[in-house]
Amino acid sequence: MLGVMRFLVATTCLMGPFAGQAAEAPVAPGGDPGTAPGQSVKAPAAAIGQSEAEQLVAVGRQAMQDSQKDPSRSVLAAVSFSKAIKYYEGAGDIDRVCDLEANIFWCKKRMNLDDVKSFVAQKAGDTSITDALAKADAVATKAIPASEAKNYFDRAEKFEKEHPEDFEQISVHYFEVAERFVGTEVSLEAQKRSLDAQQKQMKQIQTAKETERQTLFTRSAAAAAAAGQLAPVPAAAALRTAVSSVRKLYKDNYAKTKPYQKRRLAAKLLEQVPATKDDPVTQYALLSEAIELSVAVGDWYATLNACDLTSQYFAGIDAKAKKKEVLGKVHTIPTAQAILKLLDNPEDAEANSAVGKYFSLEGGNWDIGLPLLAHGSDADLKAVAEMESLKPTVAAEQVELGDKWYGLGKKAKAAAQENMLARAVFWYQQAEPSLTGITKERVSQRMDEIYLQVPETGVDYDHITVKEWDRLLCKSIDIKADNPTNDFGLVLTKGAKVRIVPHPTDVWTMHYEGWSWSDRAPNVFDTDQTGMIPKEHRNRFMNGGTLGIIGVMMVTVGGGTPMRPGLIEGEGKVTVGPNLPNGGHGAGKIRIKVIVIEED
Repeated sequence: MLGVMRFLVATTCLMGPFAGQAAEAPVAPGGDPGTAPGQSVKAPAAAIGQSEAEQLVAVGRQAMQDSQKDPSRSVLAAVSFSKAIKYYEGAGDIDRVCDLEANIFWCKKRMNLDDVKSFVAQKAGDTSITDALAKADAVATKAIPASEAKNYFDRAEKFEKEHPEDFEQISVHYFEVAERFVGTEVSLEAQKRSLDAQQKQMKQIQTAKETERQTLFTRSAAAAAAAGQLAPVPAAAALRTAVSSVRKLYKDNYAKTKPYQKRRLAAKLLEQVPATKDDPVTQYALLSEAIELSVAVGDWYATLNACDLTSQYFAGIDAKAKKKEVLGKVHTIPTAQAILKLLDNPEDAEANSAVGKYFSLEGGNWDIGLPLLAHGSDADLKAVAEMESLKPTVAAEQVELGDKWYGLGKKAKAAAQENMLARAVFWYQQAEPSLTGITKERVSQRMDEIYLQVPETGVDYDHITVKEWDRLLCKSIDIKADNPTNDFGLVLTKGAKVRIVPHPTDVWTMHYEGWSWSDRAPNVFDTDQTGMIPKEHRNRFMNGGTLGIIGVMMVTVGGGTPMRPGLIEGEGKVTVGPNLPNGGHGAGKIRIKVIVIEED
């Protein structure tokens, strides 16, 4: 909803840092508010194109919406609109100029001096910010003769007719009329229409929120598009046969009993459901098995999703009733119990907290968990979830959000702590490119600290840095250059996978004293794990040896064909060492780390 208008709570609104400037000469909407007859015109700032102007308007609109919860975002909105308006003034697009002036006027009424100072401080040295704020002040404070009131009102009315569902902007346009022309007949009517648009916007937002939350807990009947095209629930005997076939088809997967393996099997079965619509009996069997597997391991997202899919493909199945039926059988499990409460009352604060913690803090499913936490009873998590809903784009705000998650994470336990700290890293990473000085150093140190507890994500293992290698949460293993088949006790079983990650800067020394190279290159040389000679920036090739390059790191599994380090799978003992063809020998070591990849 738009902020409460100044004519309702006038004492809360300030004009901003430039309010003390003298009012300017009367200017019609869309004119140049900074130039009076006889004045010289200040040289314009660097011109922007239409694409940039449209992008600025989009940023301003988003910041304007964000200001519903955080009024300080009005400053960014005003600055964006003020930068964009210059393009439309130059293009002679009067309607667009007037639209933006209405938005700037509204933003100025929301801004206060502290917010402006904070924003300017974050953008230290950026003169375009000062210029934009001055432009915003000029737009908001220019004197308009009362004779223009009808023109402004007509323009607002025209906008309403052309954009009947854009209640936010309708309210903004009428608000400008009401505030600029206080005491006129149109002012009262504009105030009434602005408030009416605000109320409609509130209802629109509430409906959107309810629709957004009608996912896992409030969805009831099958999609209307599927009406008349739903299959009947299969008979019990036919279903038993289909279930038997499914279990036989995936017998290797069913043989795996670890919780994460059951979760993956449930997900695999659900993936087959849409493609099996021509065989509804098997389709129902897939859904039933997915529900049974997911309930057994507490994968409630898969459970709820499977219930929704069942209602979408089969007649007479109500999604909410199906969820209650399934979860009712395990109602003593706390999370299942909380979900049952949400199915009856999506606003239950305690249940929102419990289920939100399950999705966000245990499972790392933030898209589902954060809205639940924002409706929950835990004050700390509710506050940080509400901050998340603003989707901050300013570095200082992103760092603040990261700090909040860091603080909460340091007090949390087990998986919750890991996910909270990972969320802190997520926001620090968003902010990091824009940080400078002591803040940049503080955030960098904090991320180093977190990576001692939380695995770093998004690592490019083929181009890993020393810092990233040091952060890998597994022990370092020395691979000695004098042995092509170092055995460090790793044996892979069928289907198991590991990633072998050599240190990016370690080198070992290759000795070929009995050889003379045609280019008179040294016959004793250092190489890294790729076989590249750092000083010479090239590889040494020699006939003999499976990989051909002297000094390249080789990995073998079960005595099989040597391969480069990386993602490794197979069956048997794993050995690692340098390629030493034709009688050479090596000295030194290169460290590796081995990351275990969970089985499929």
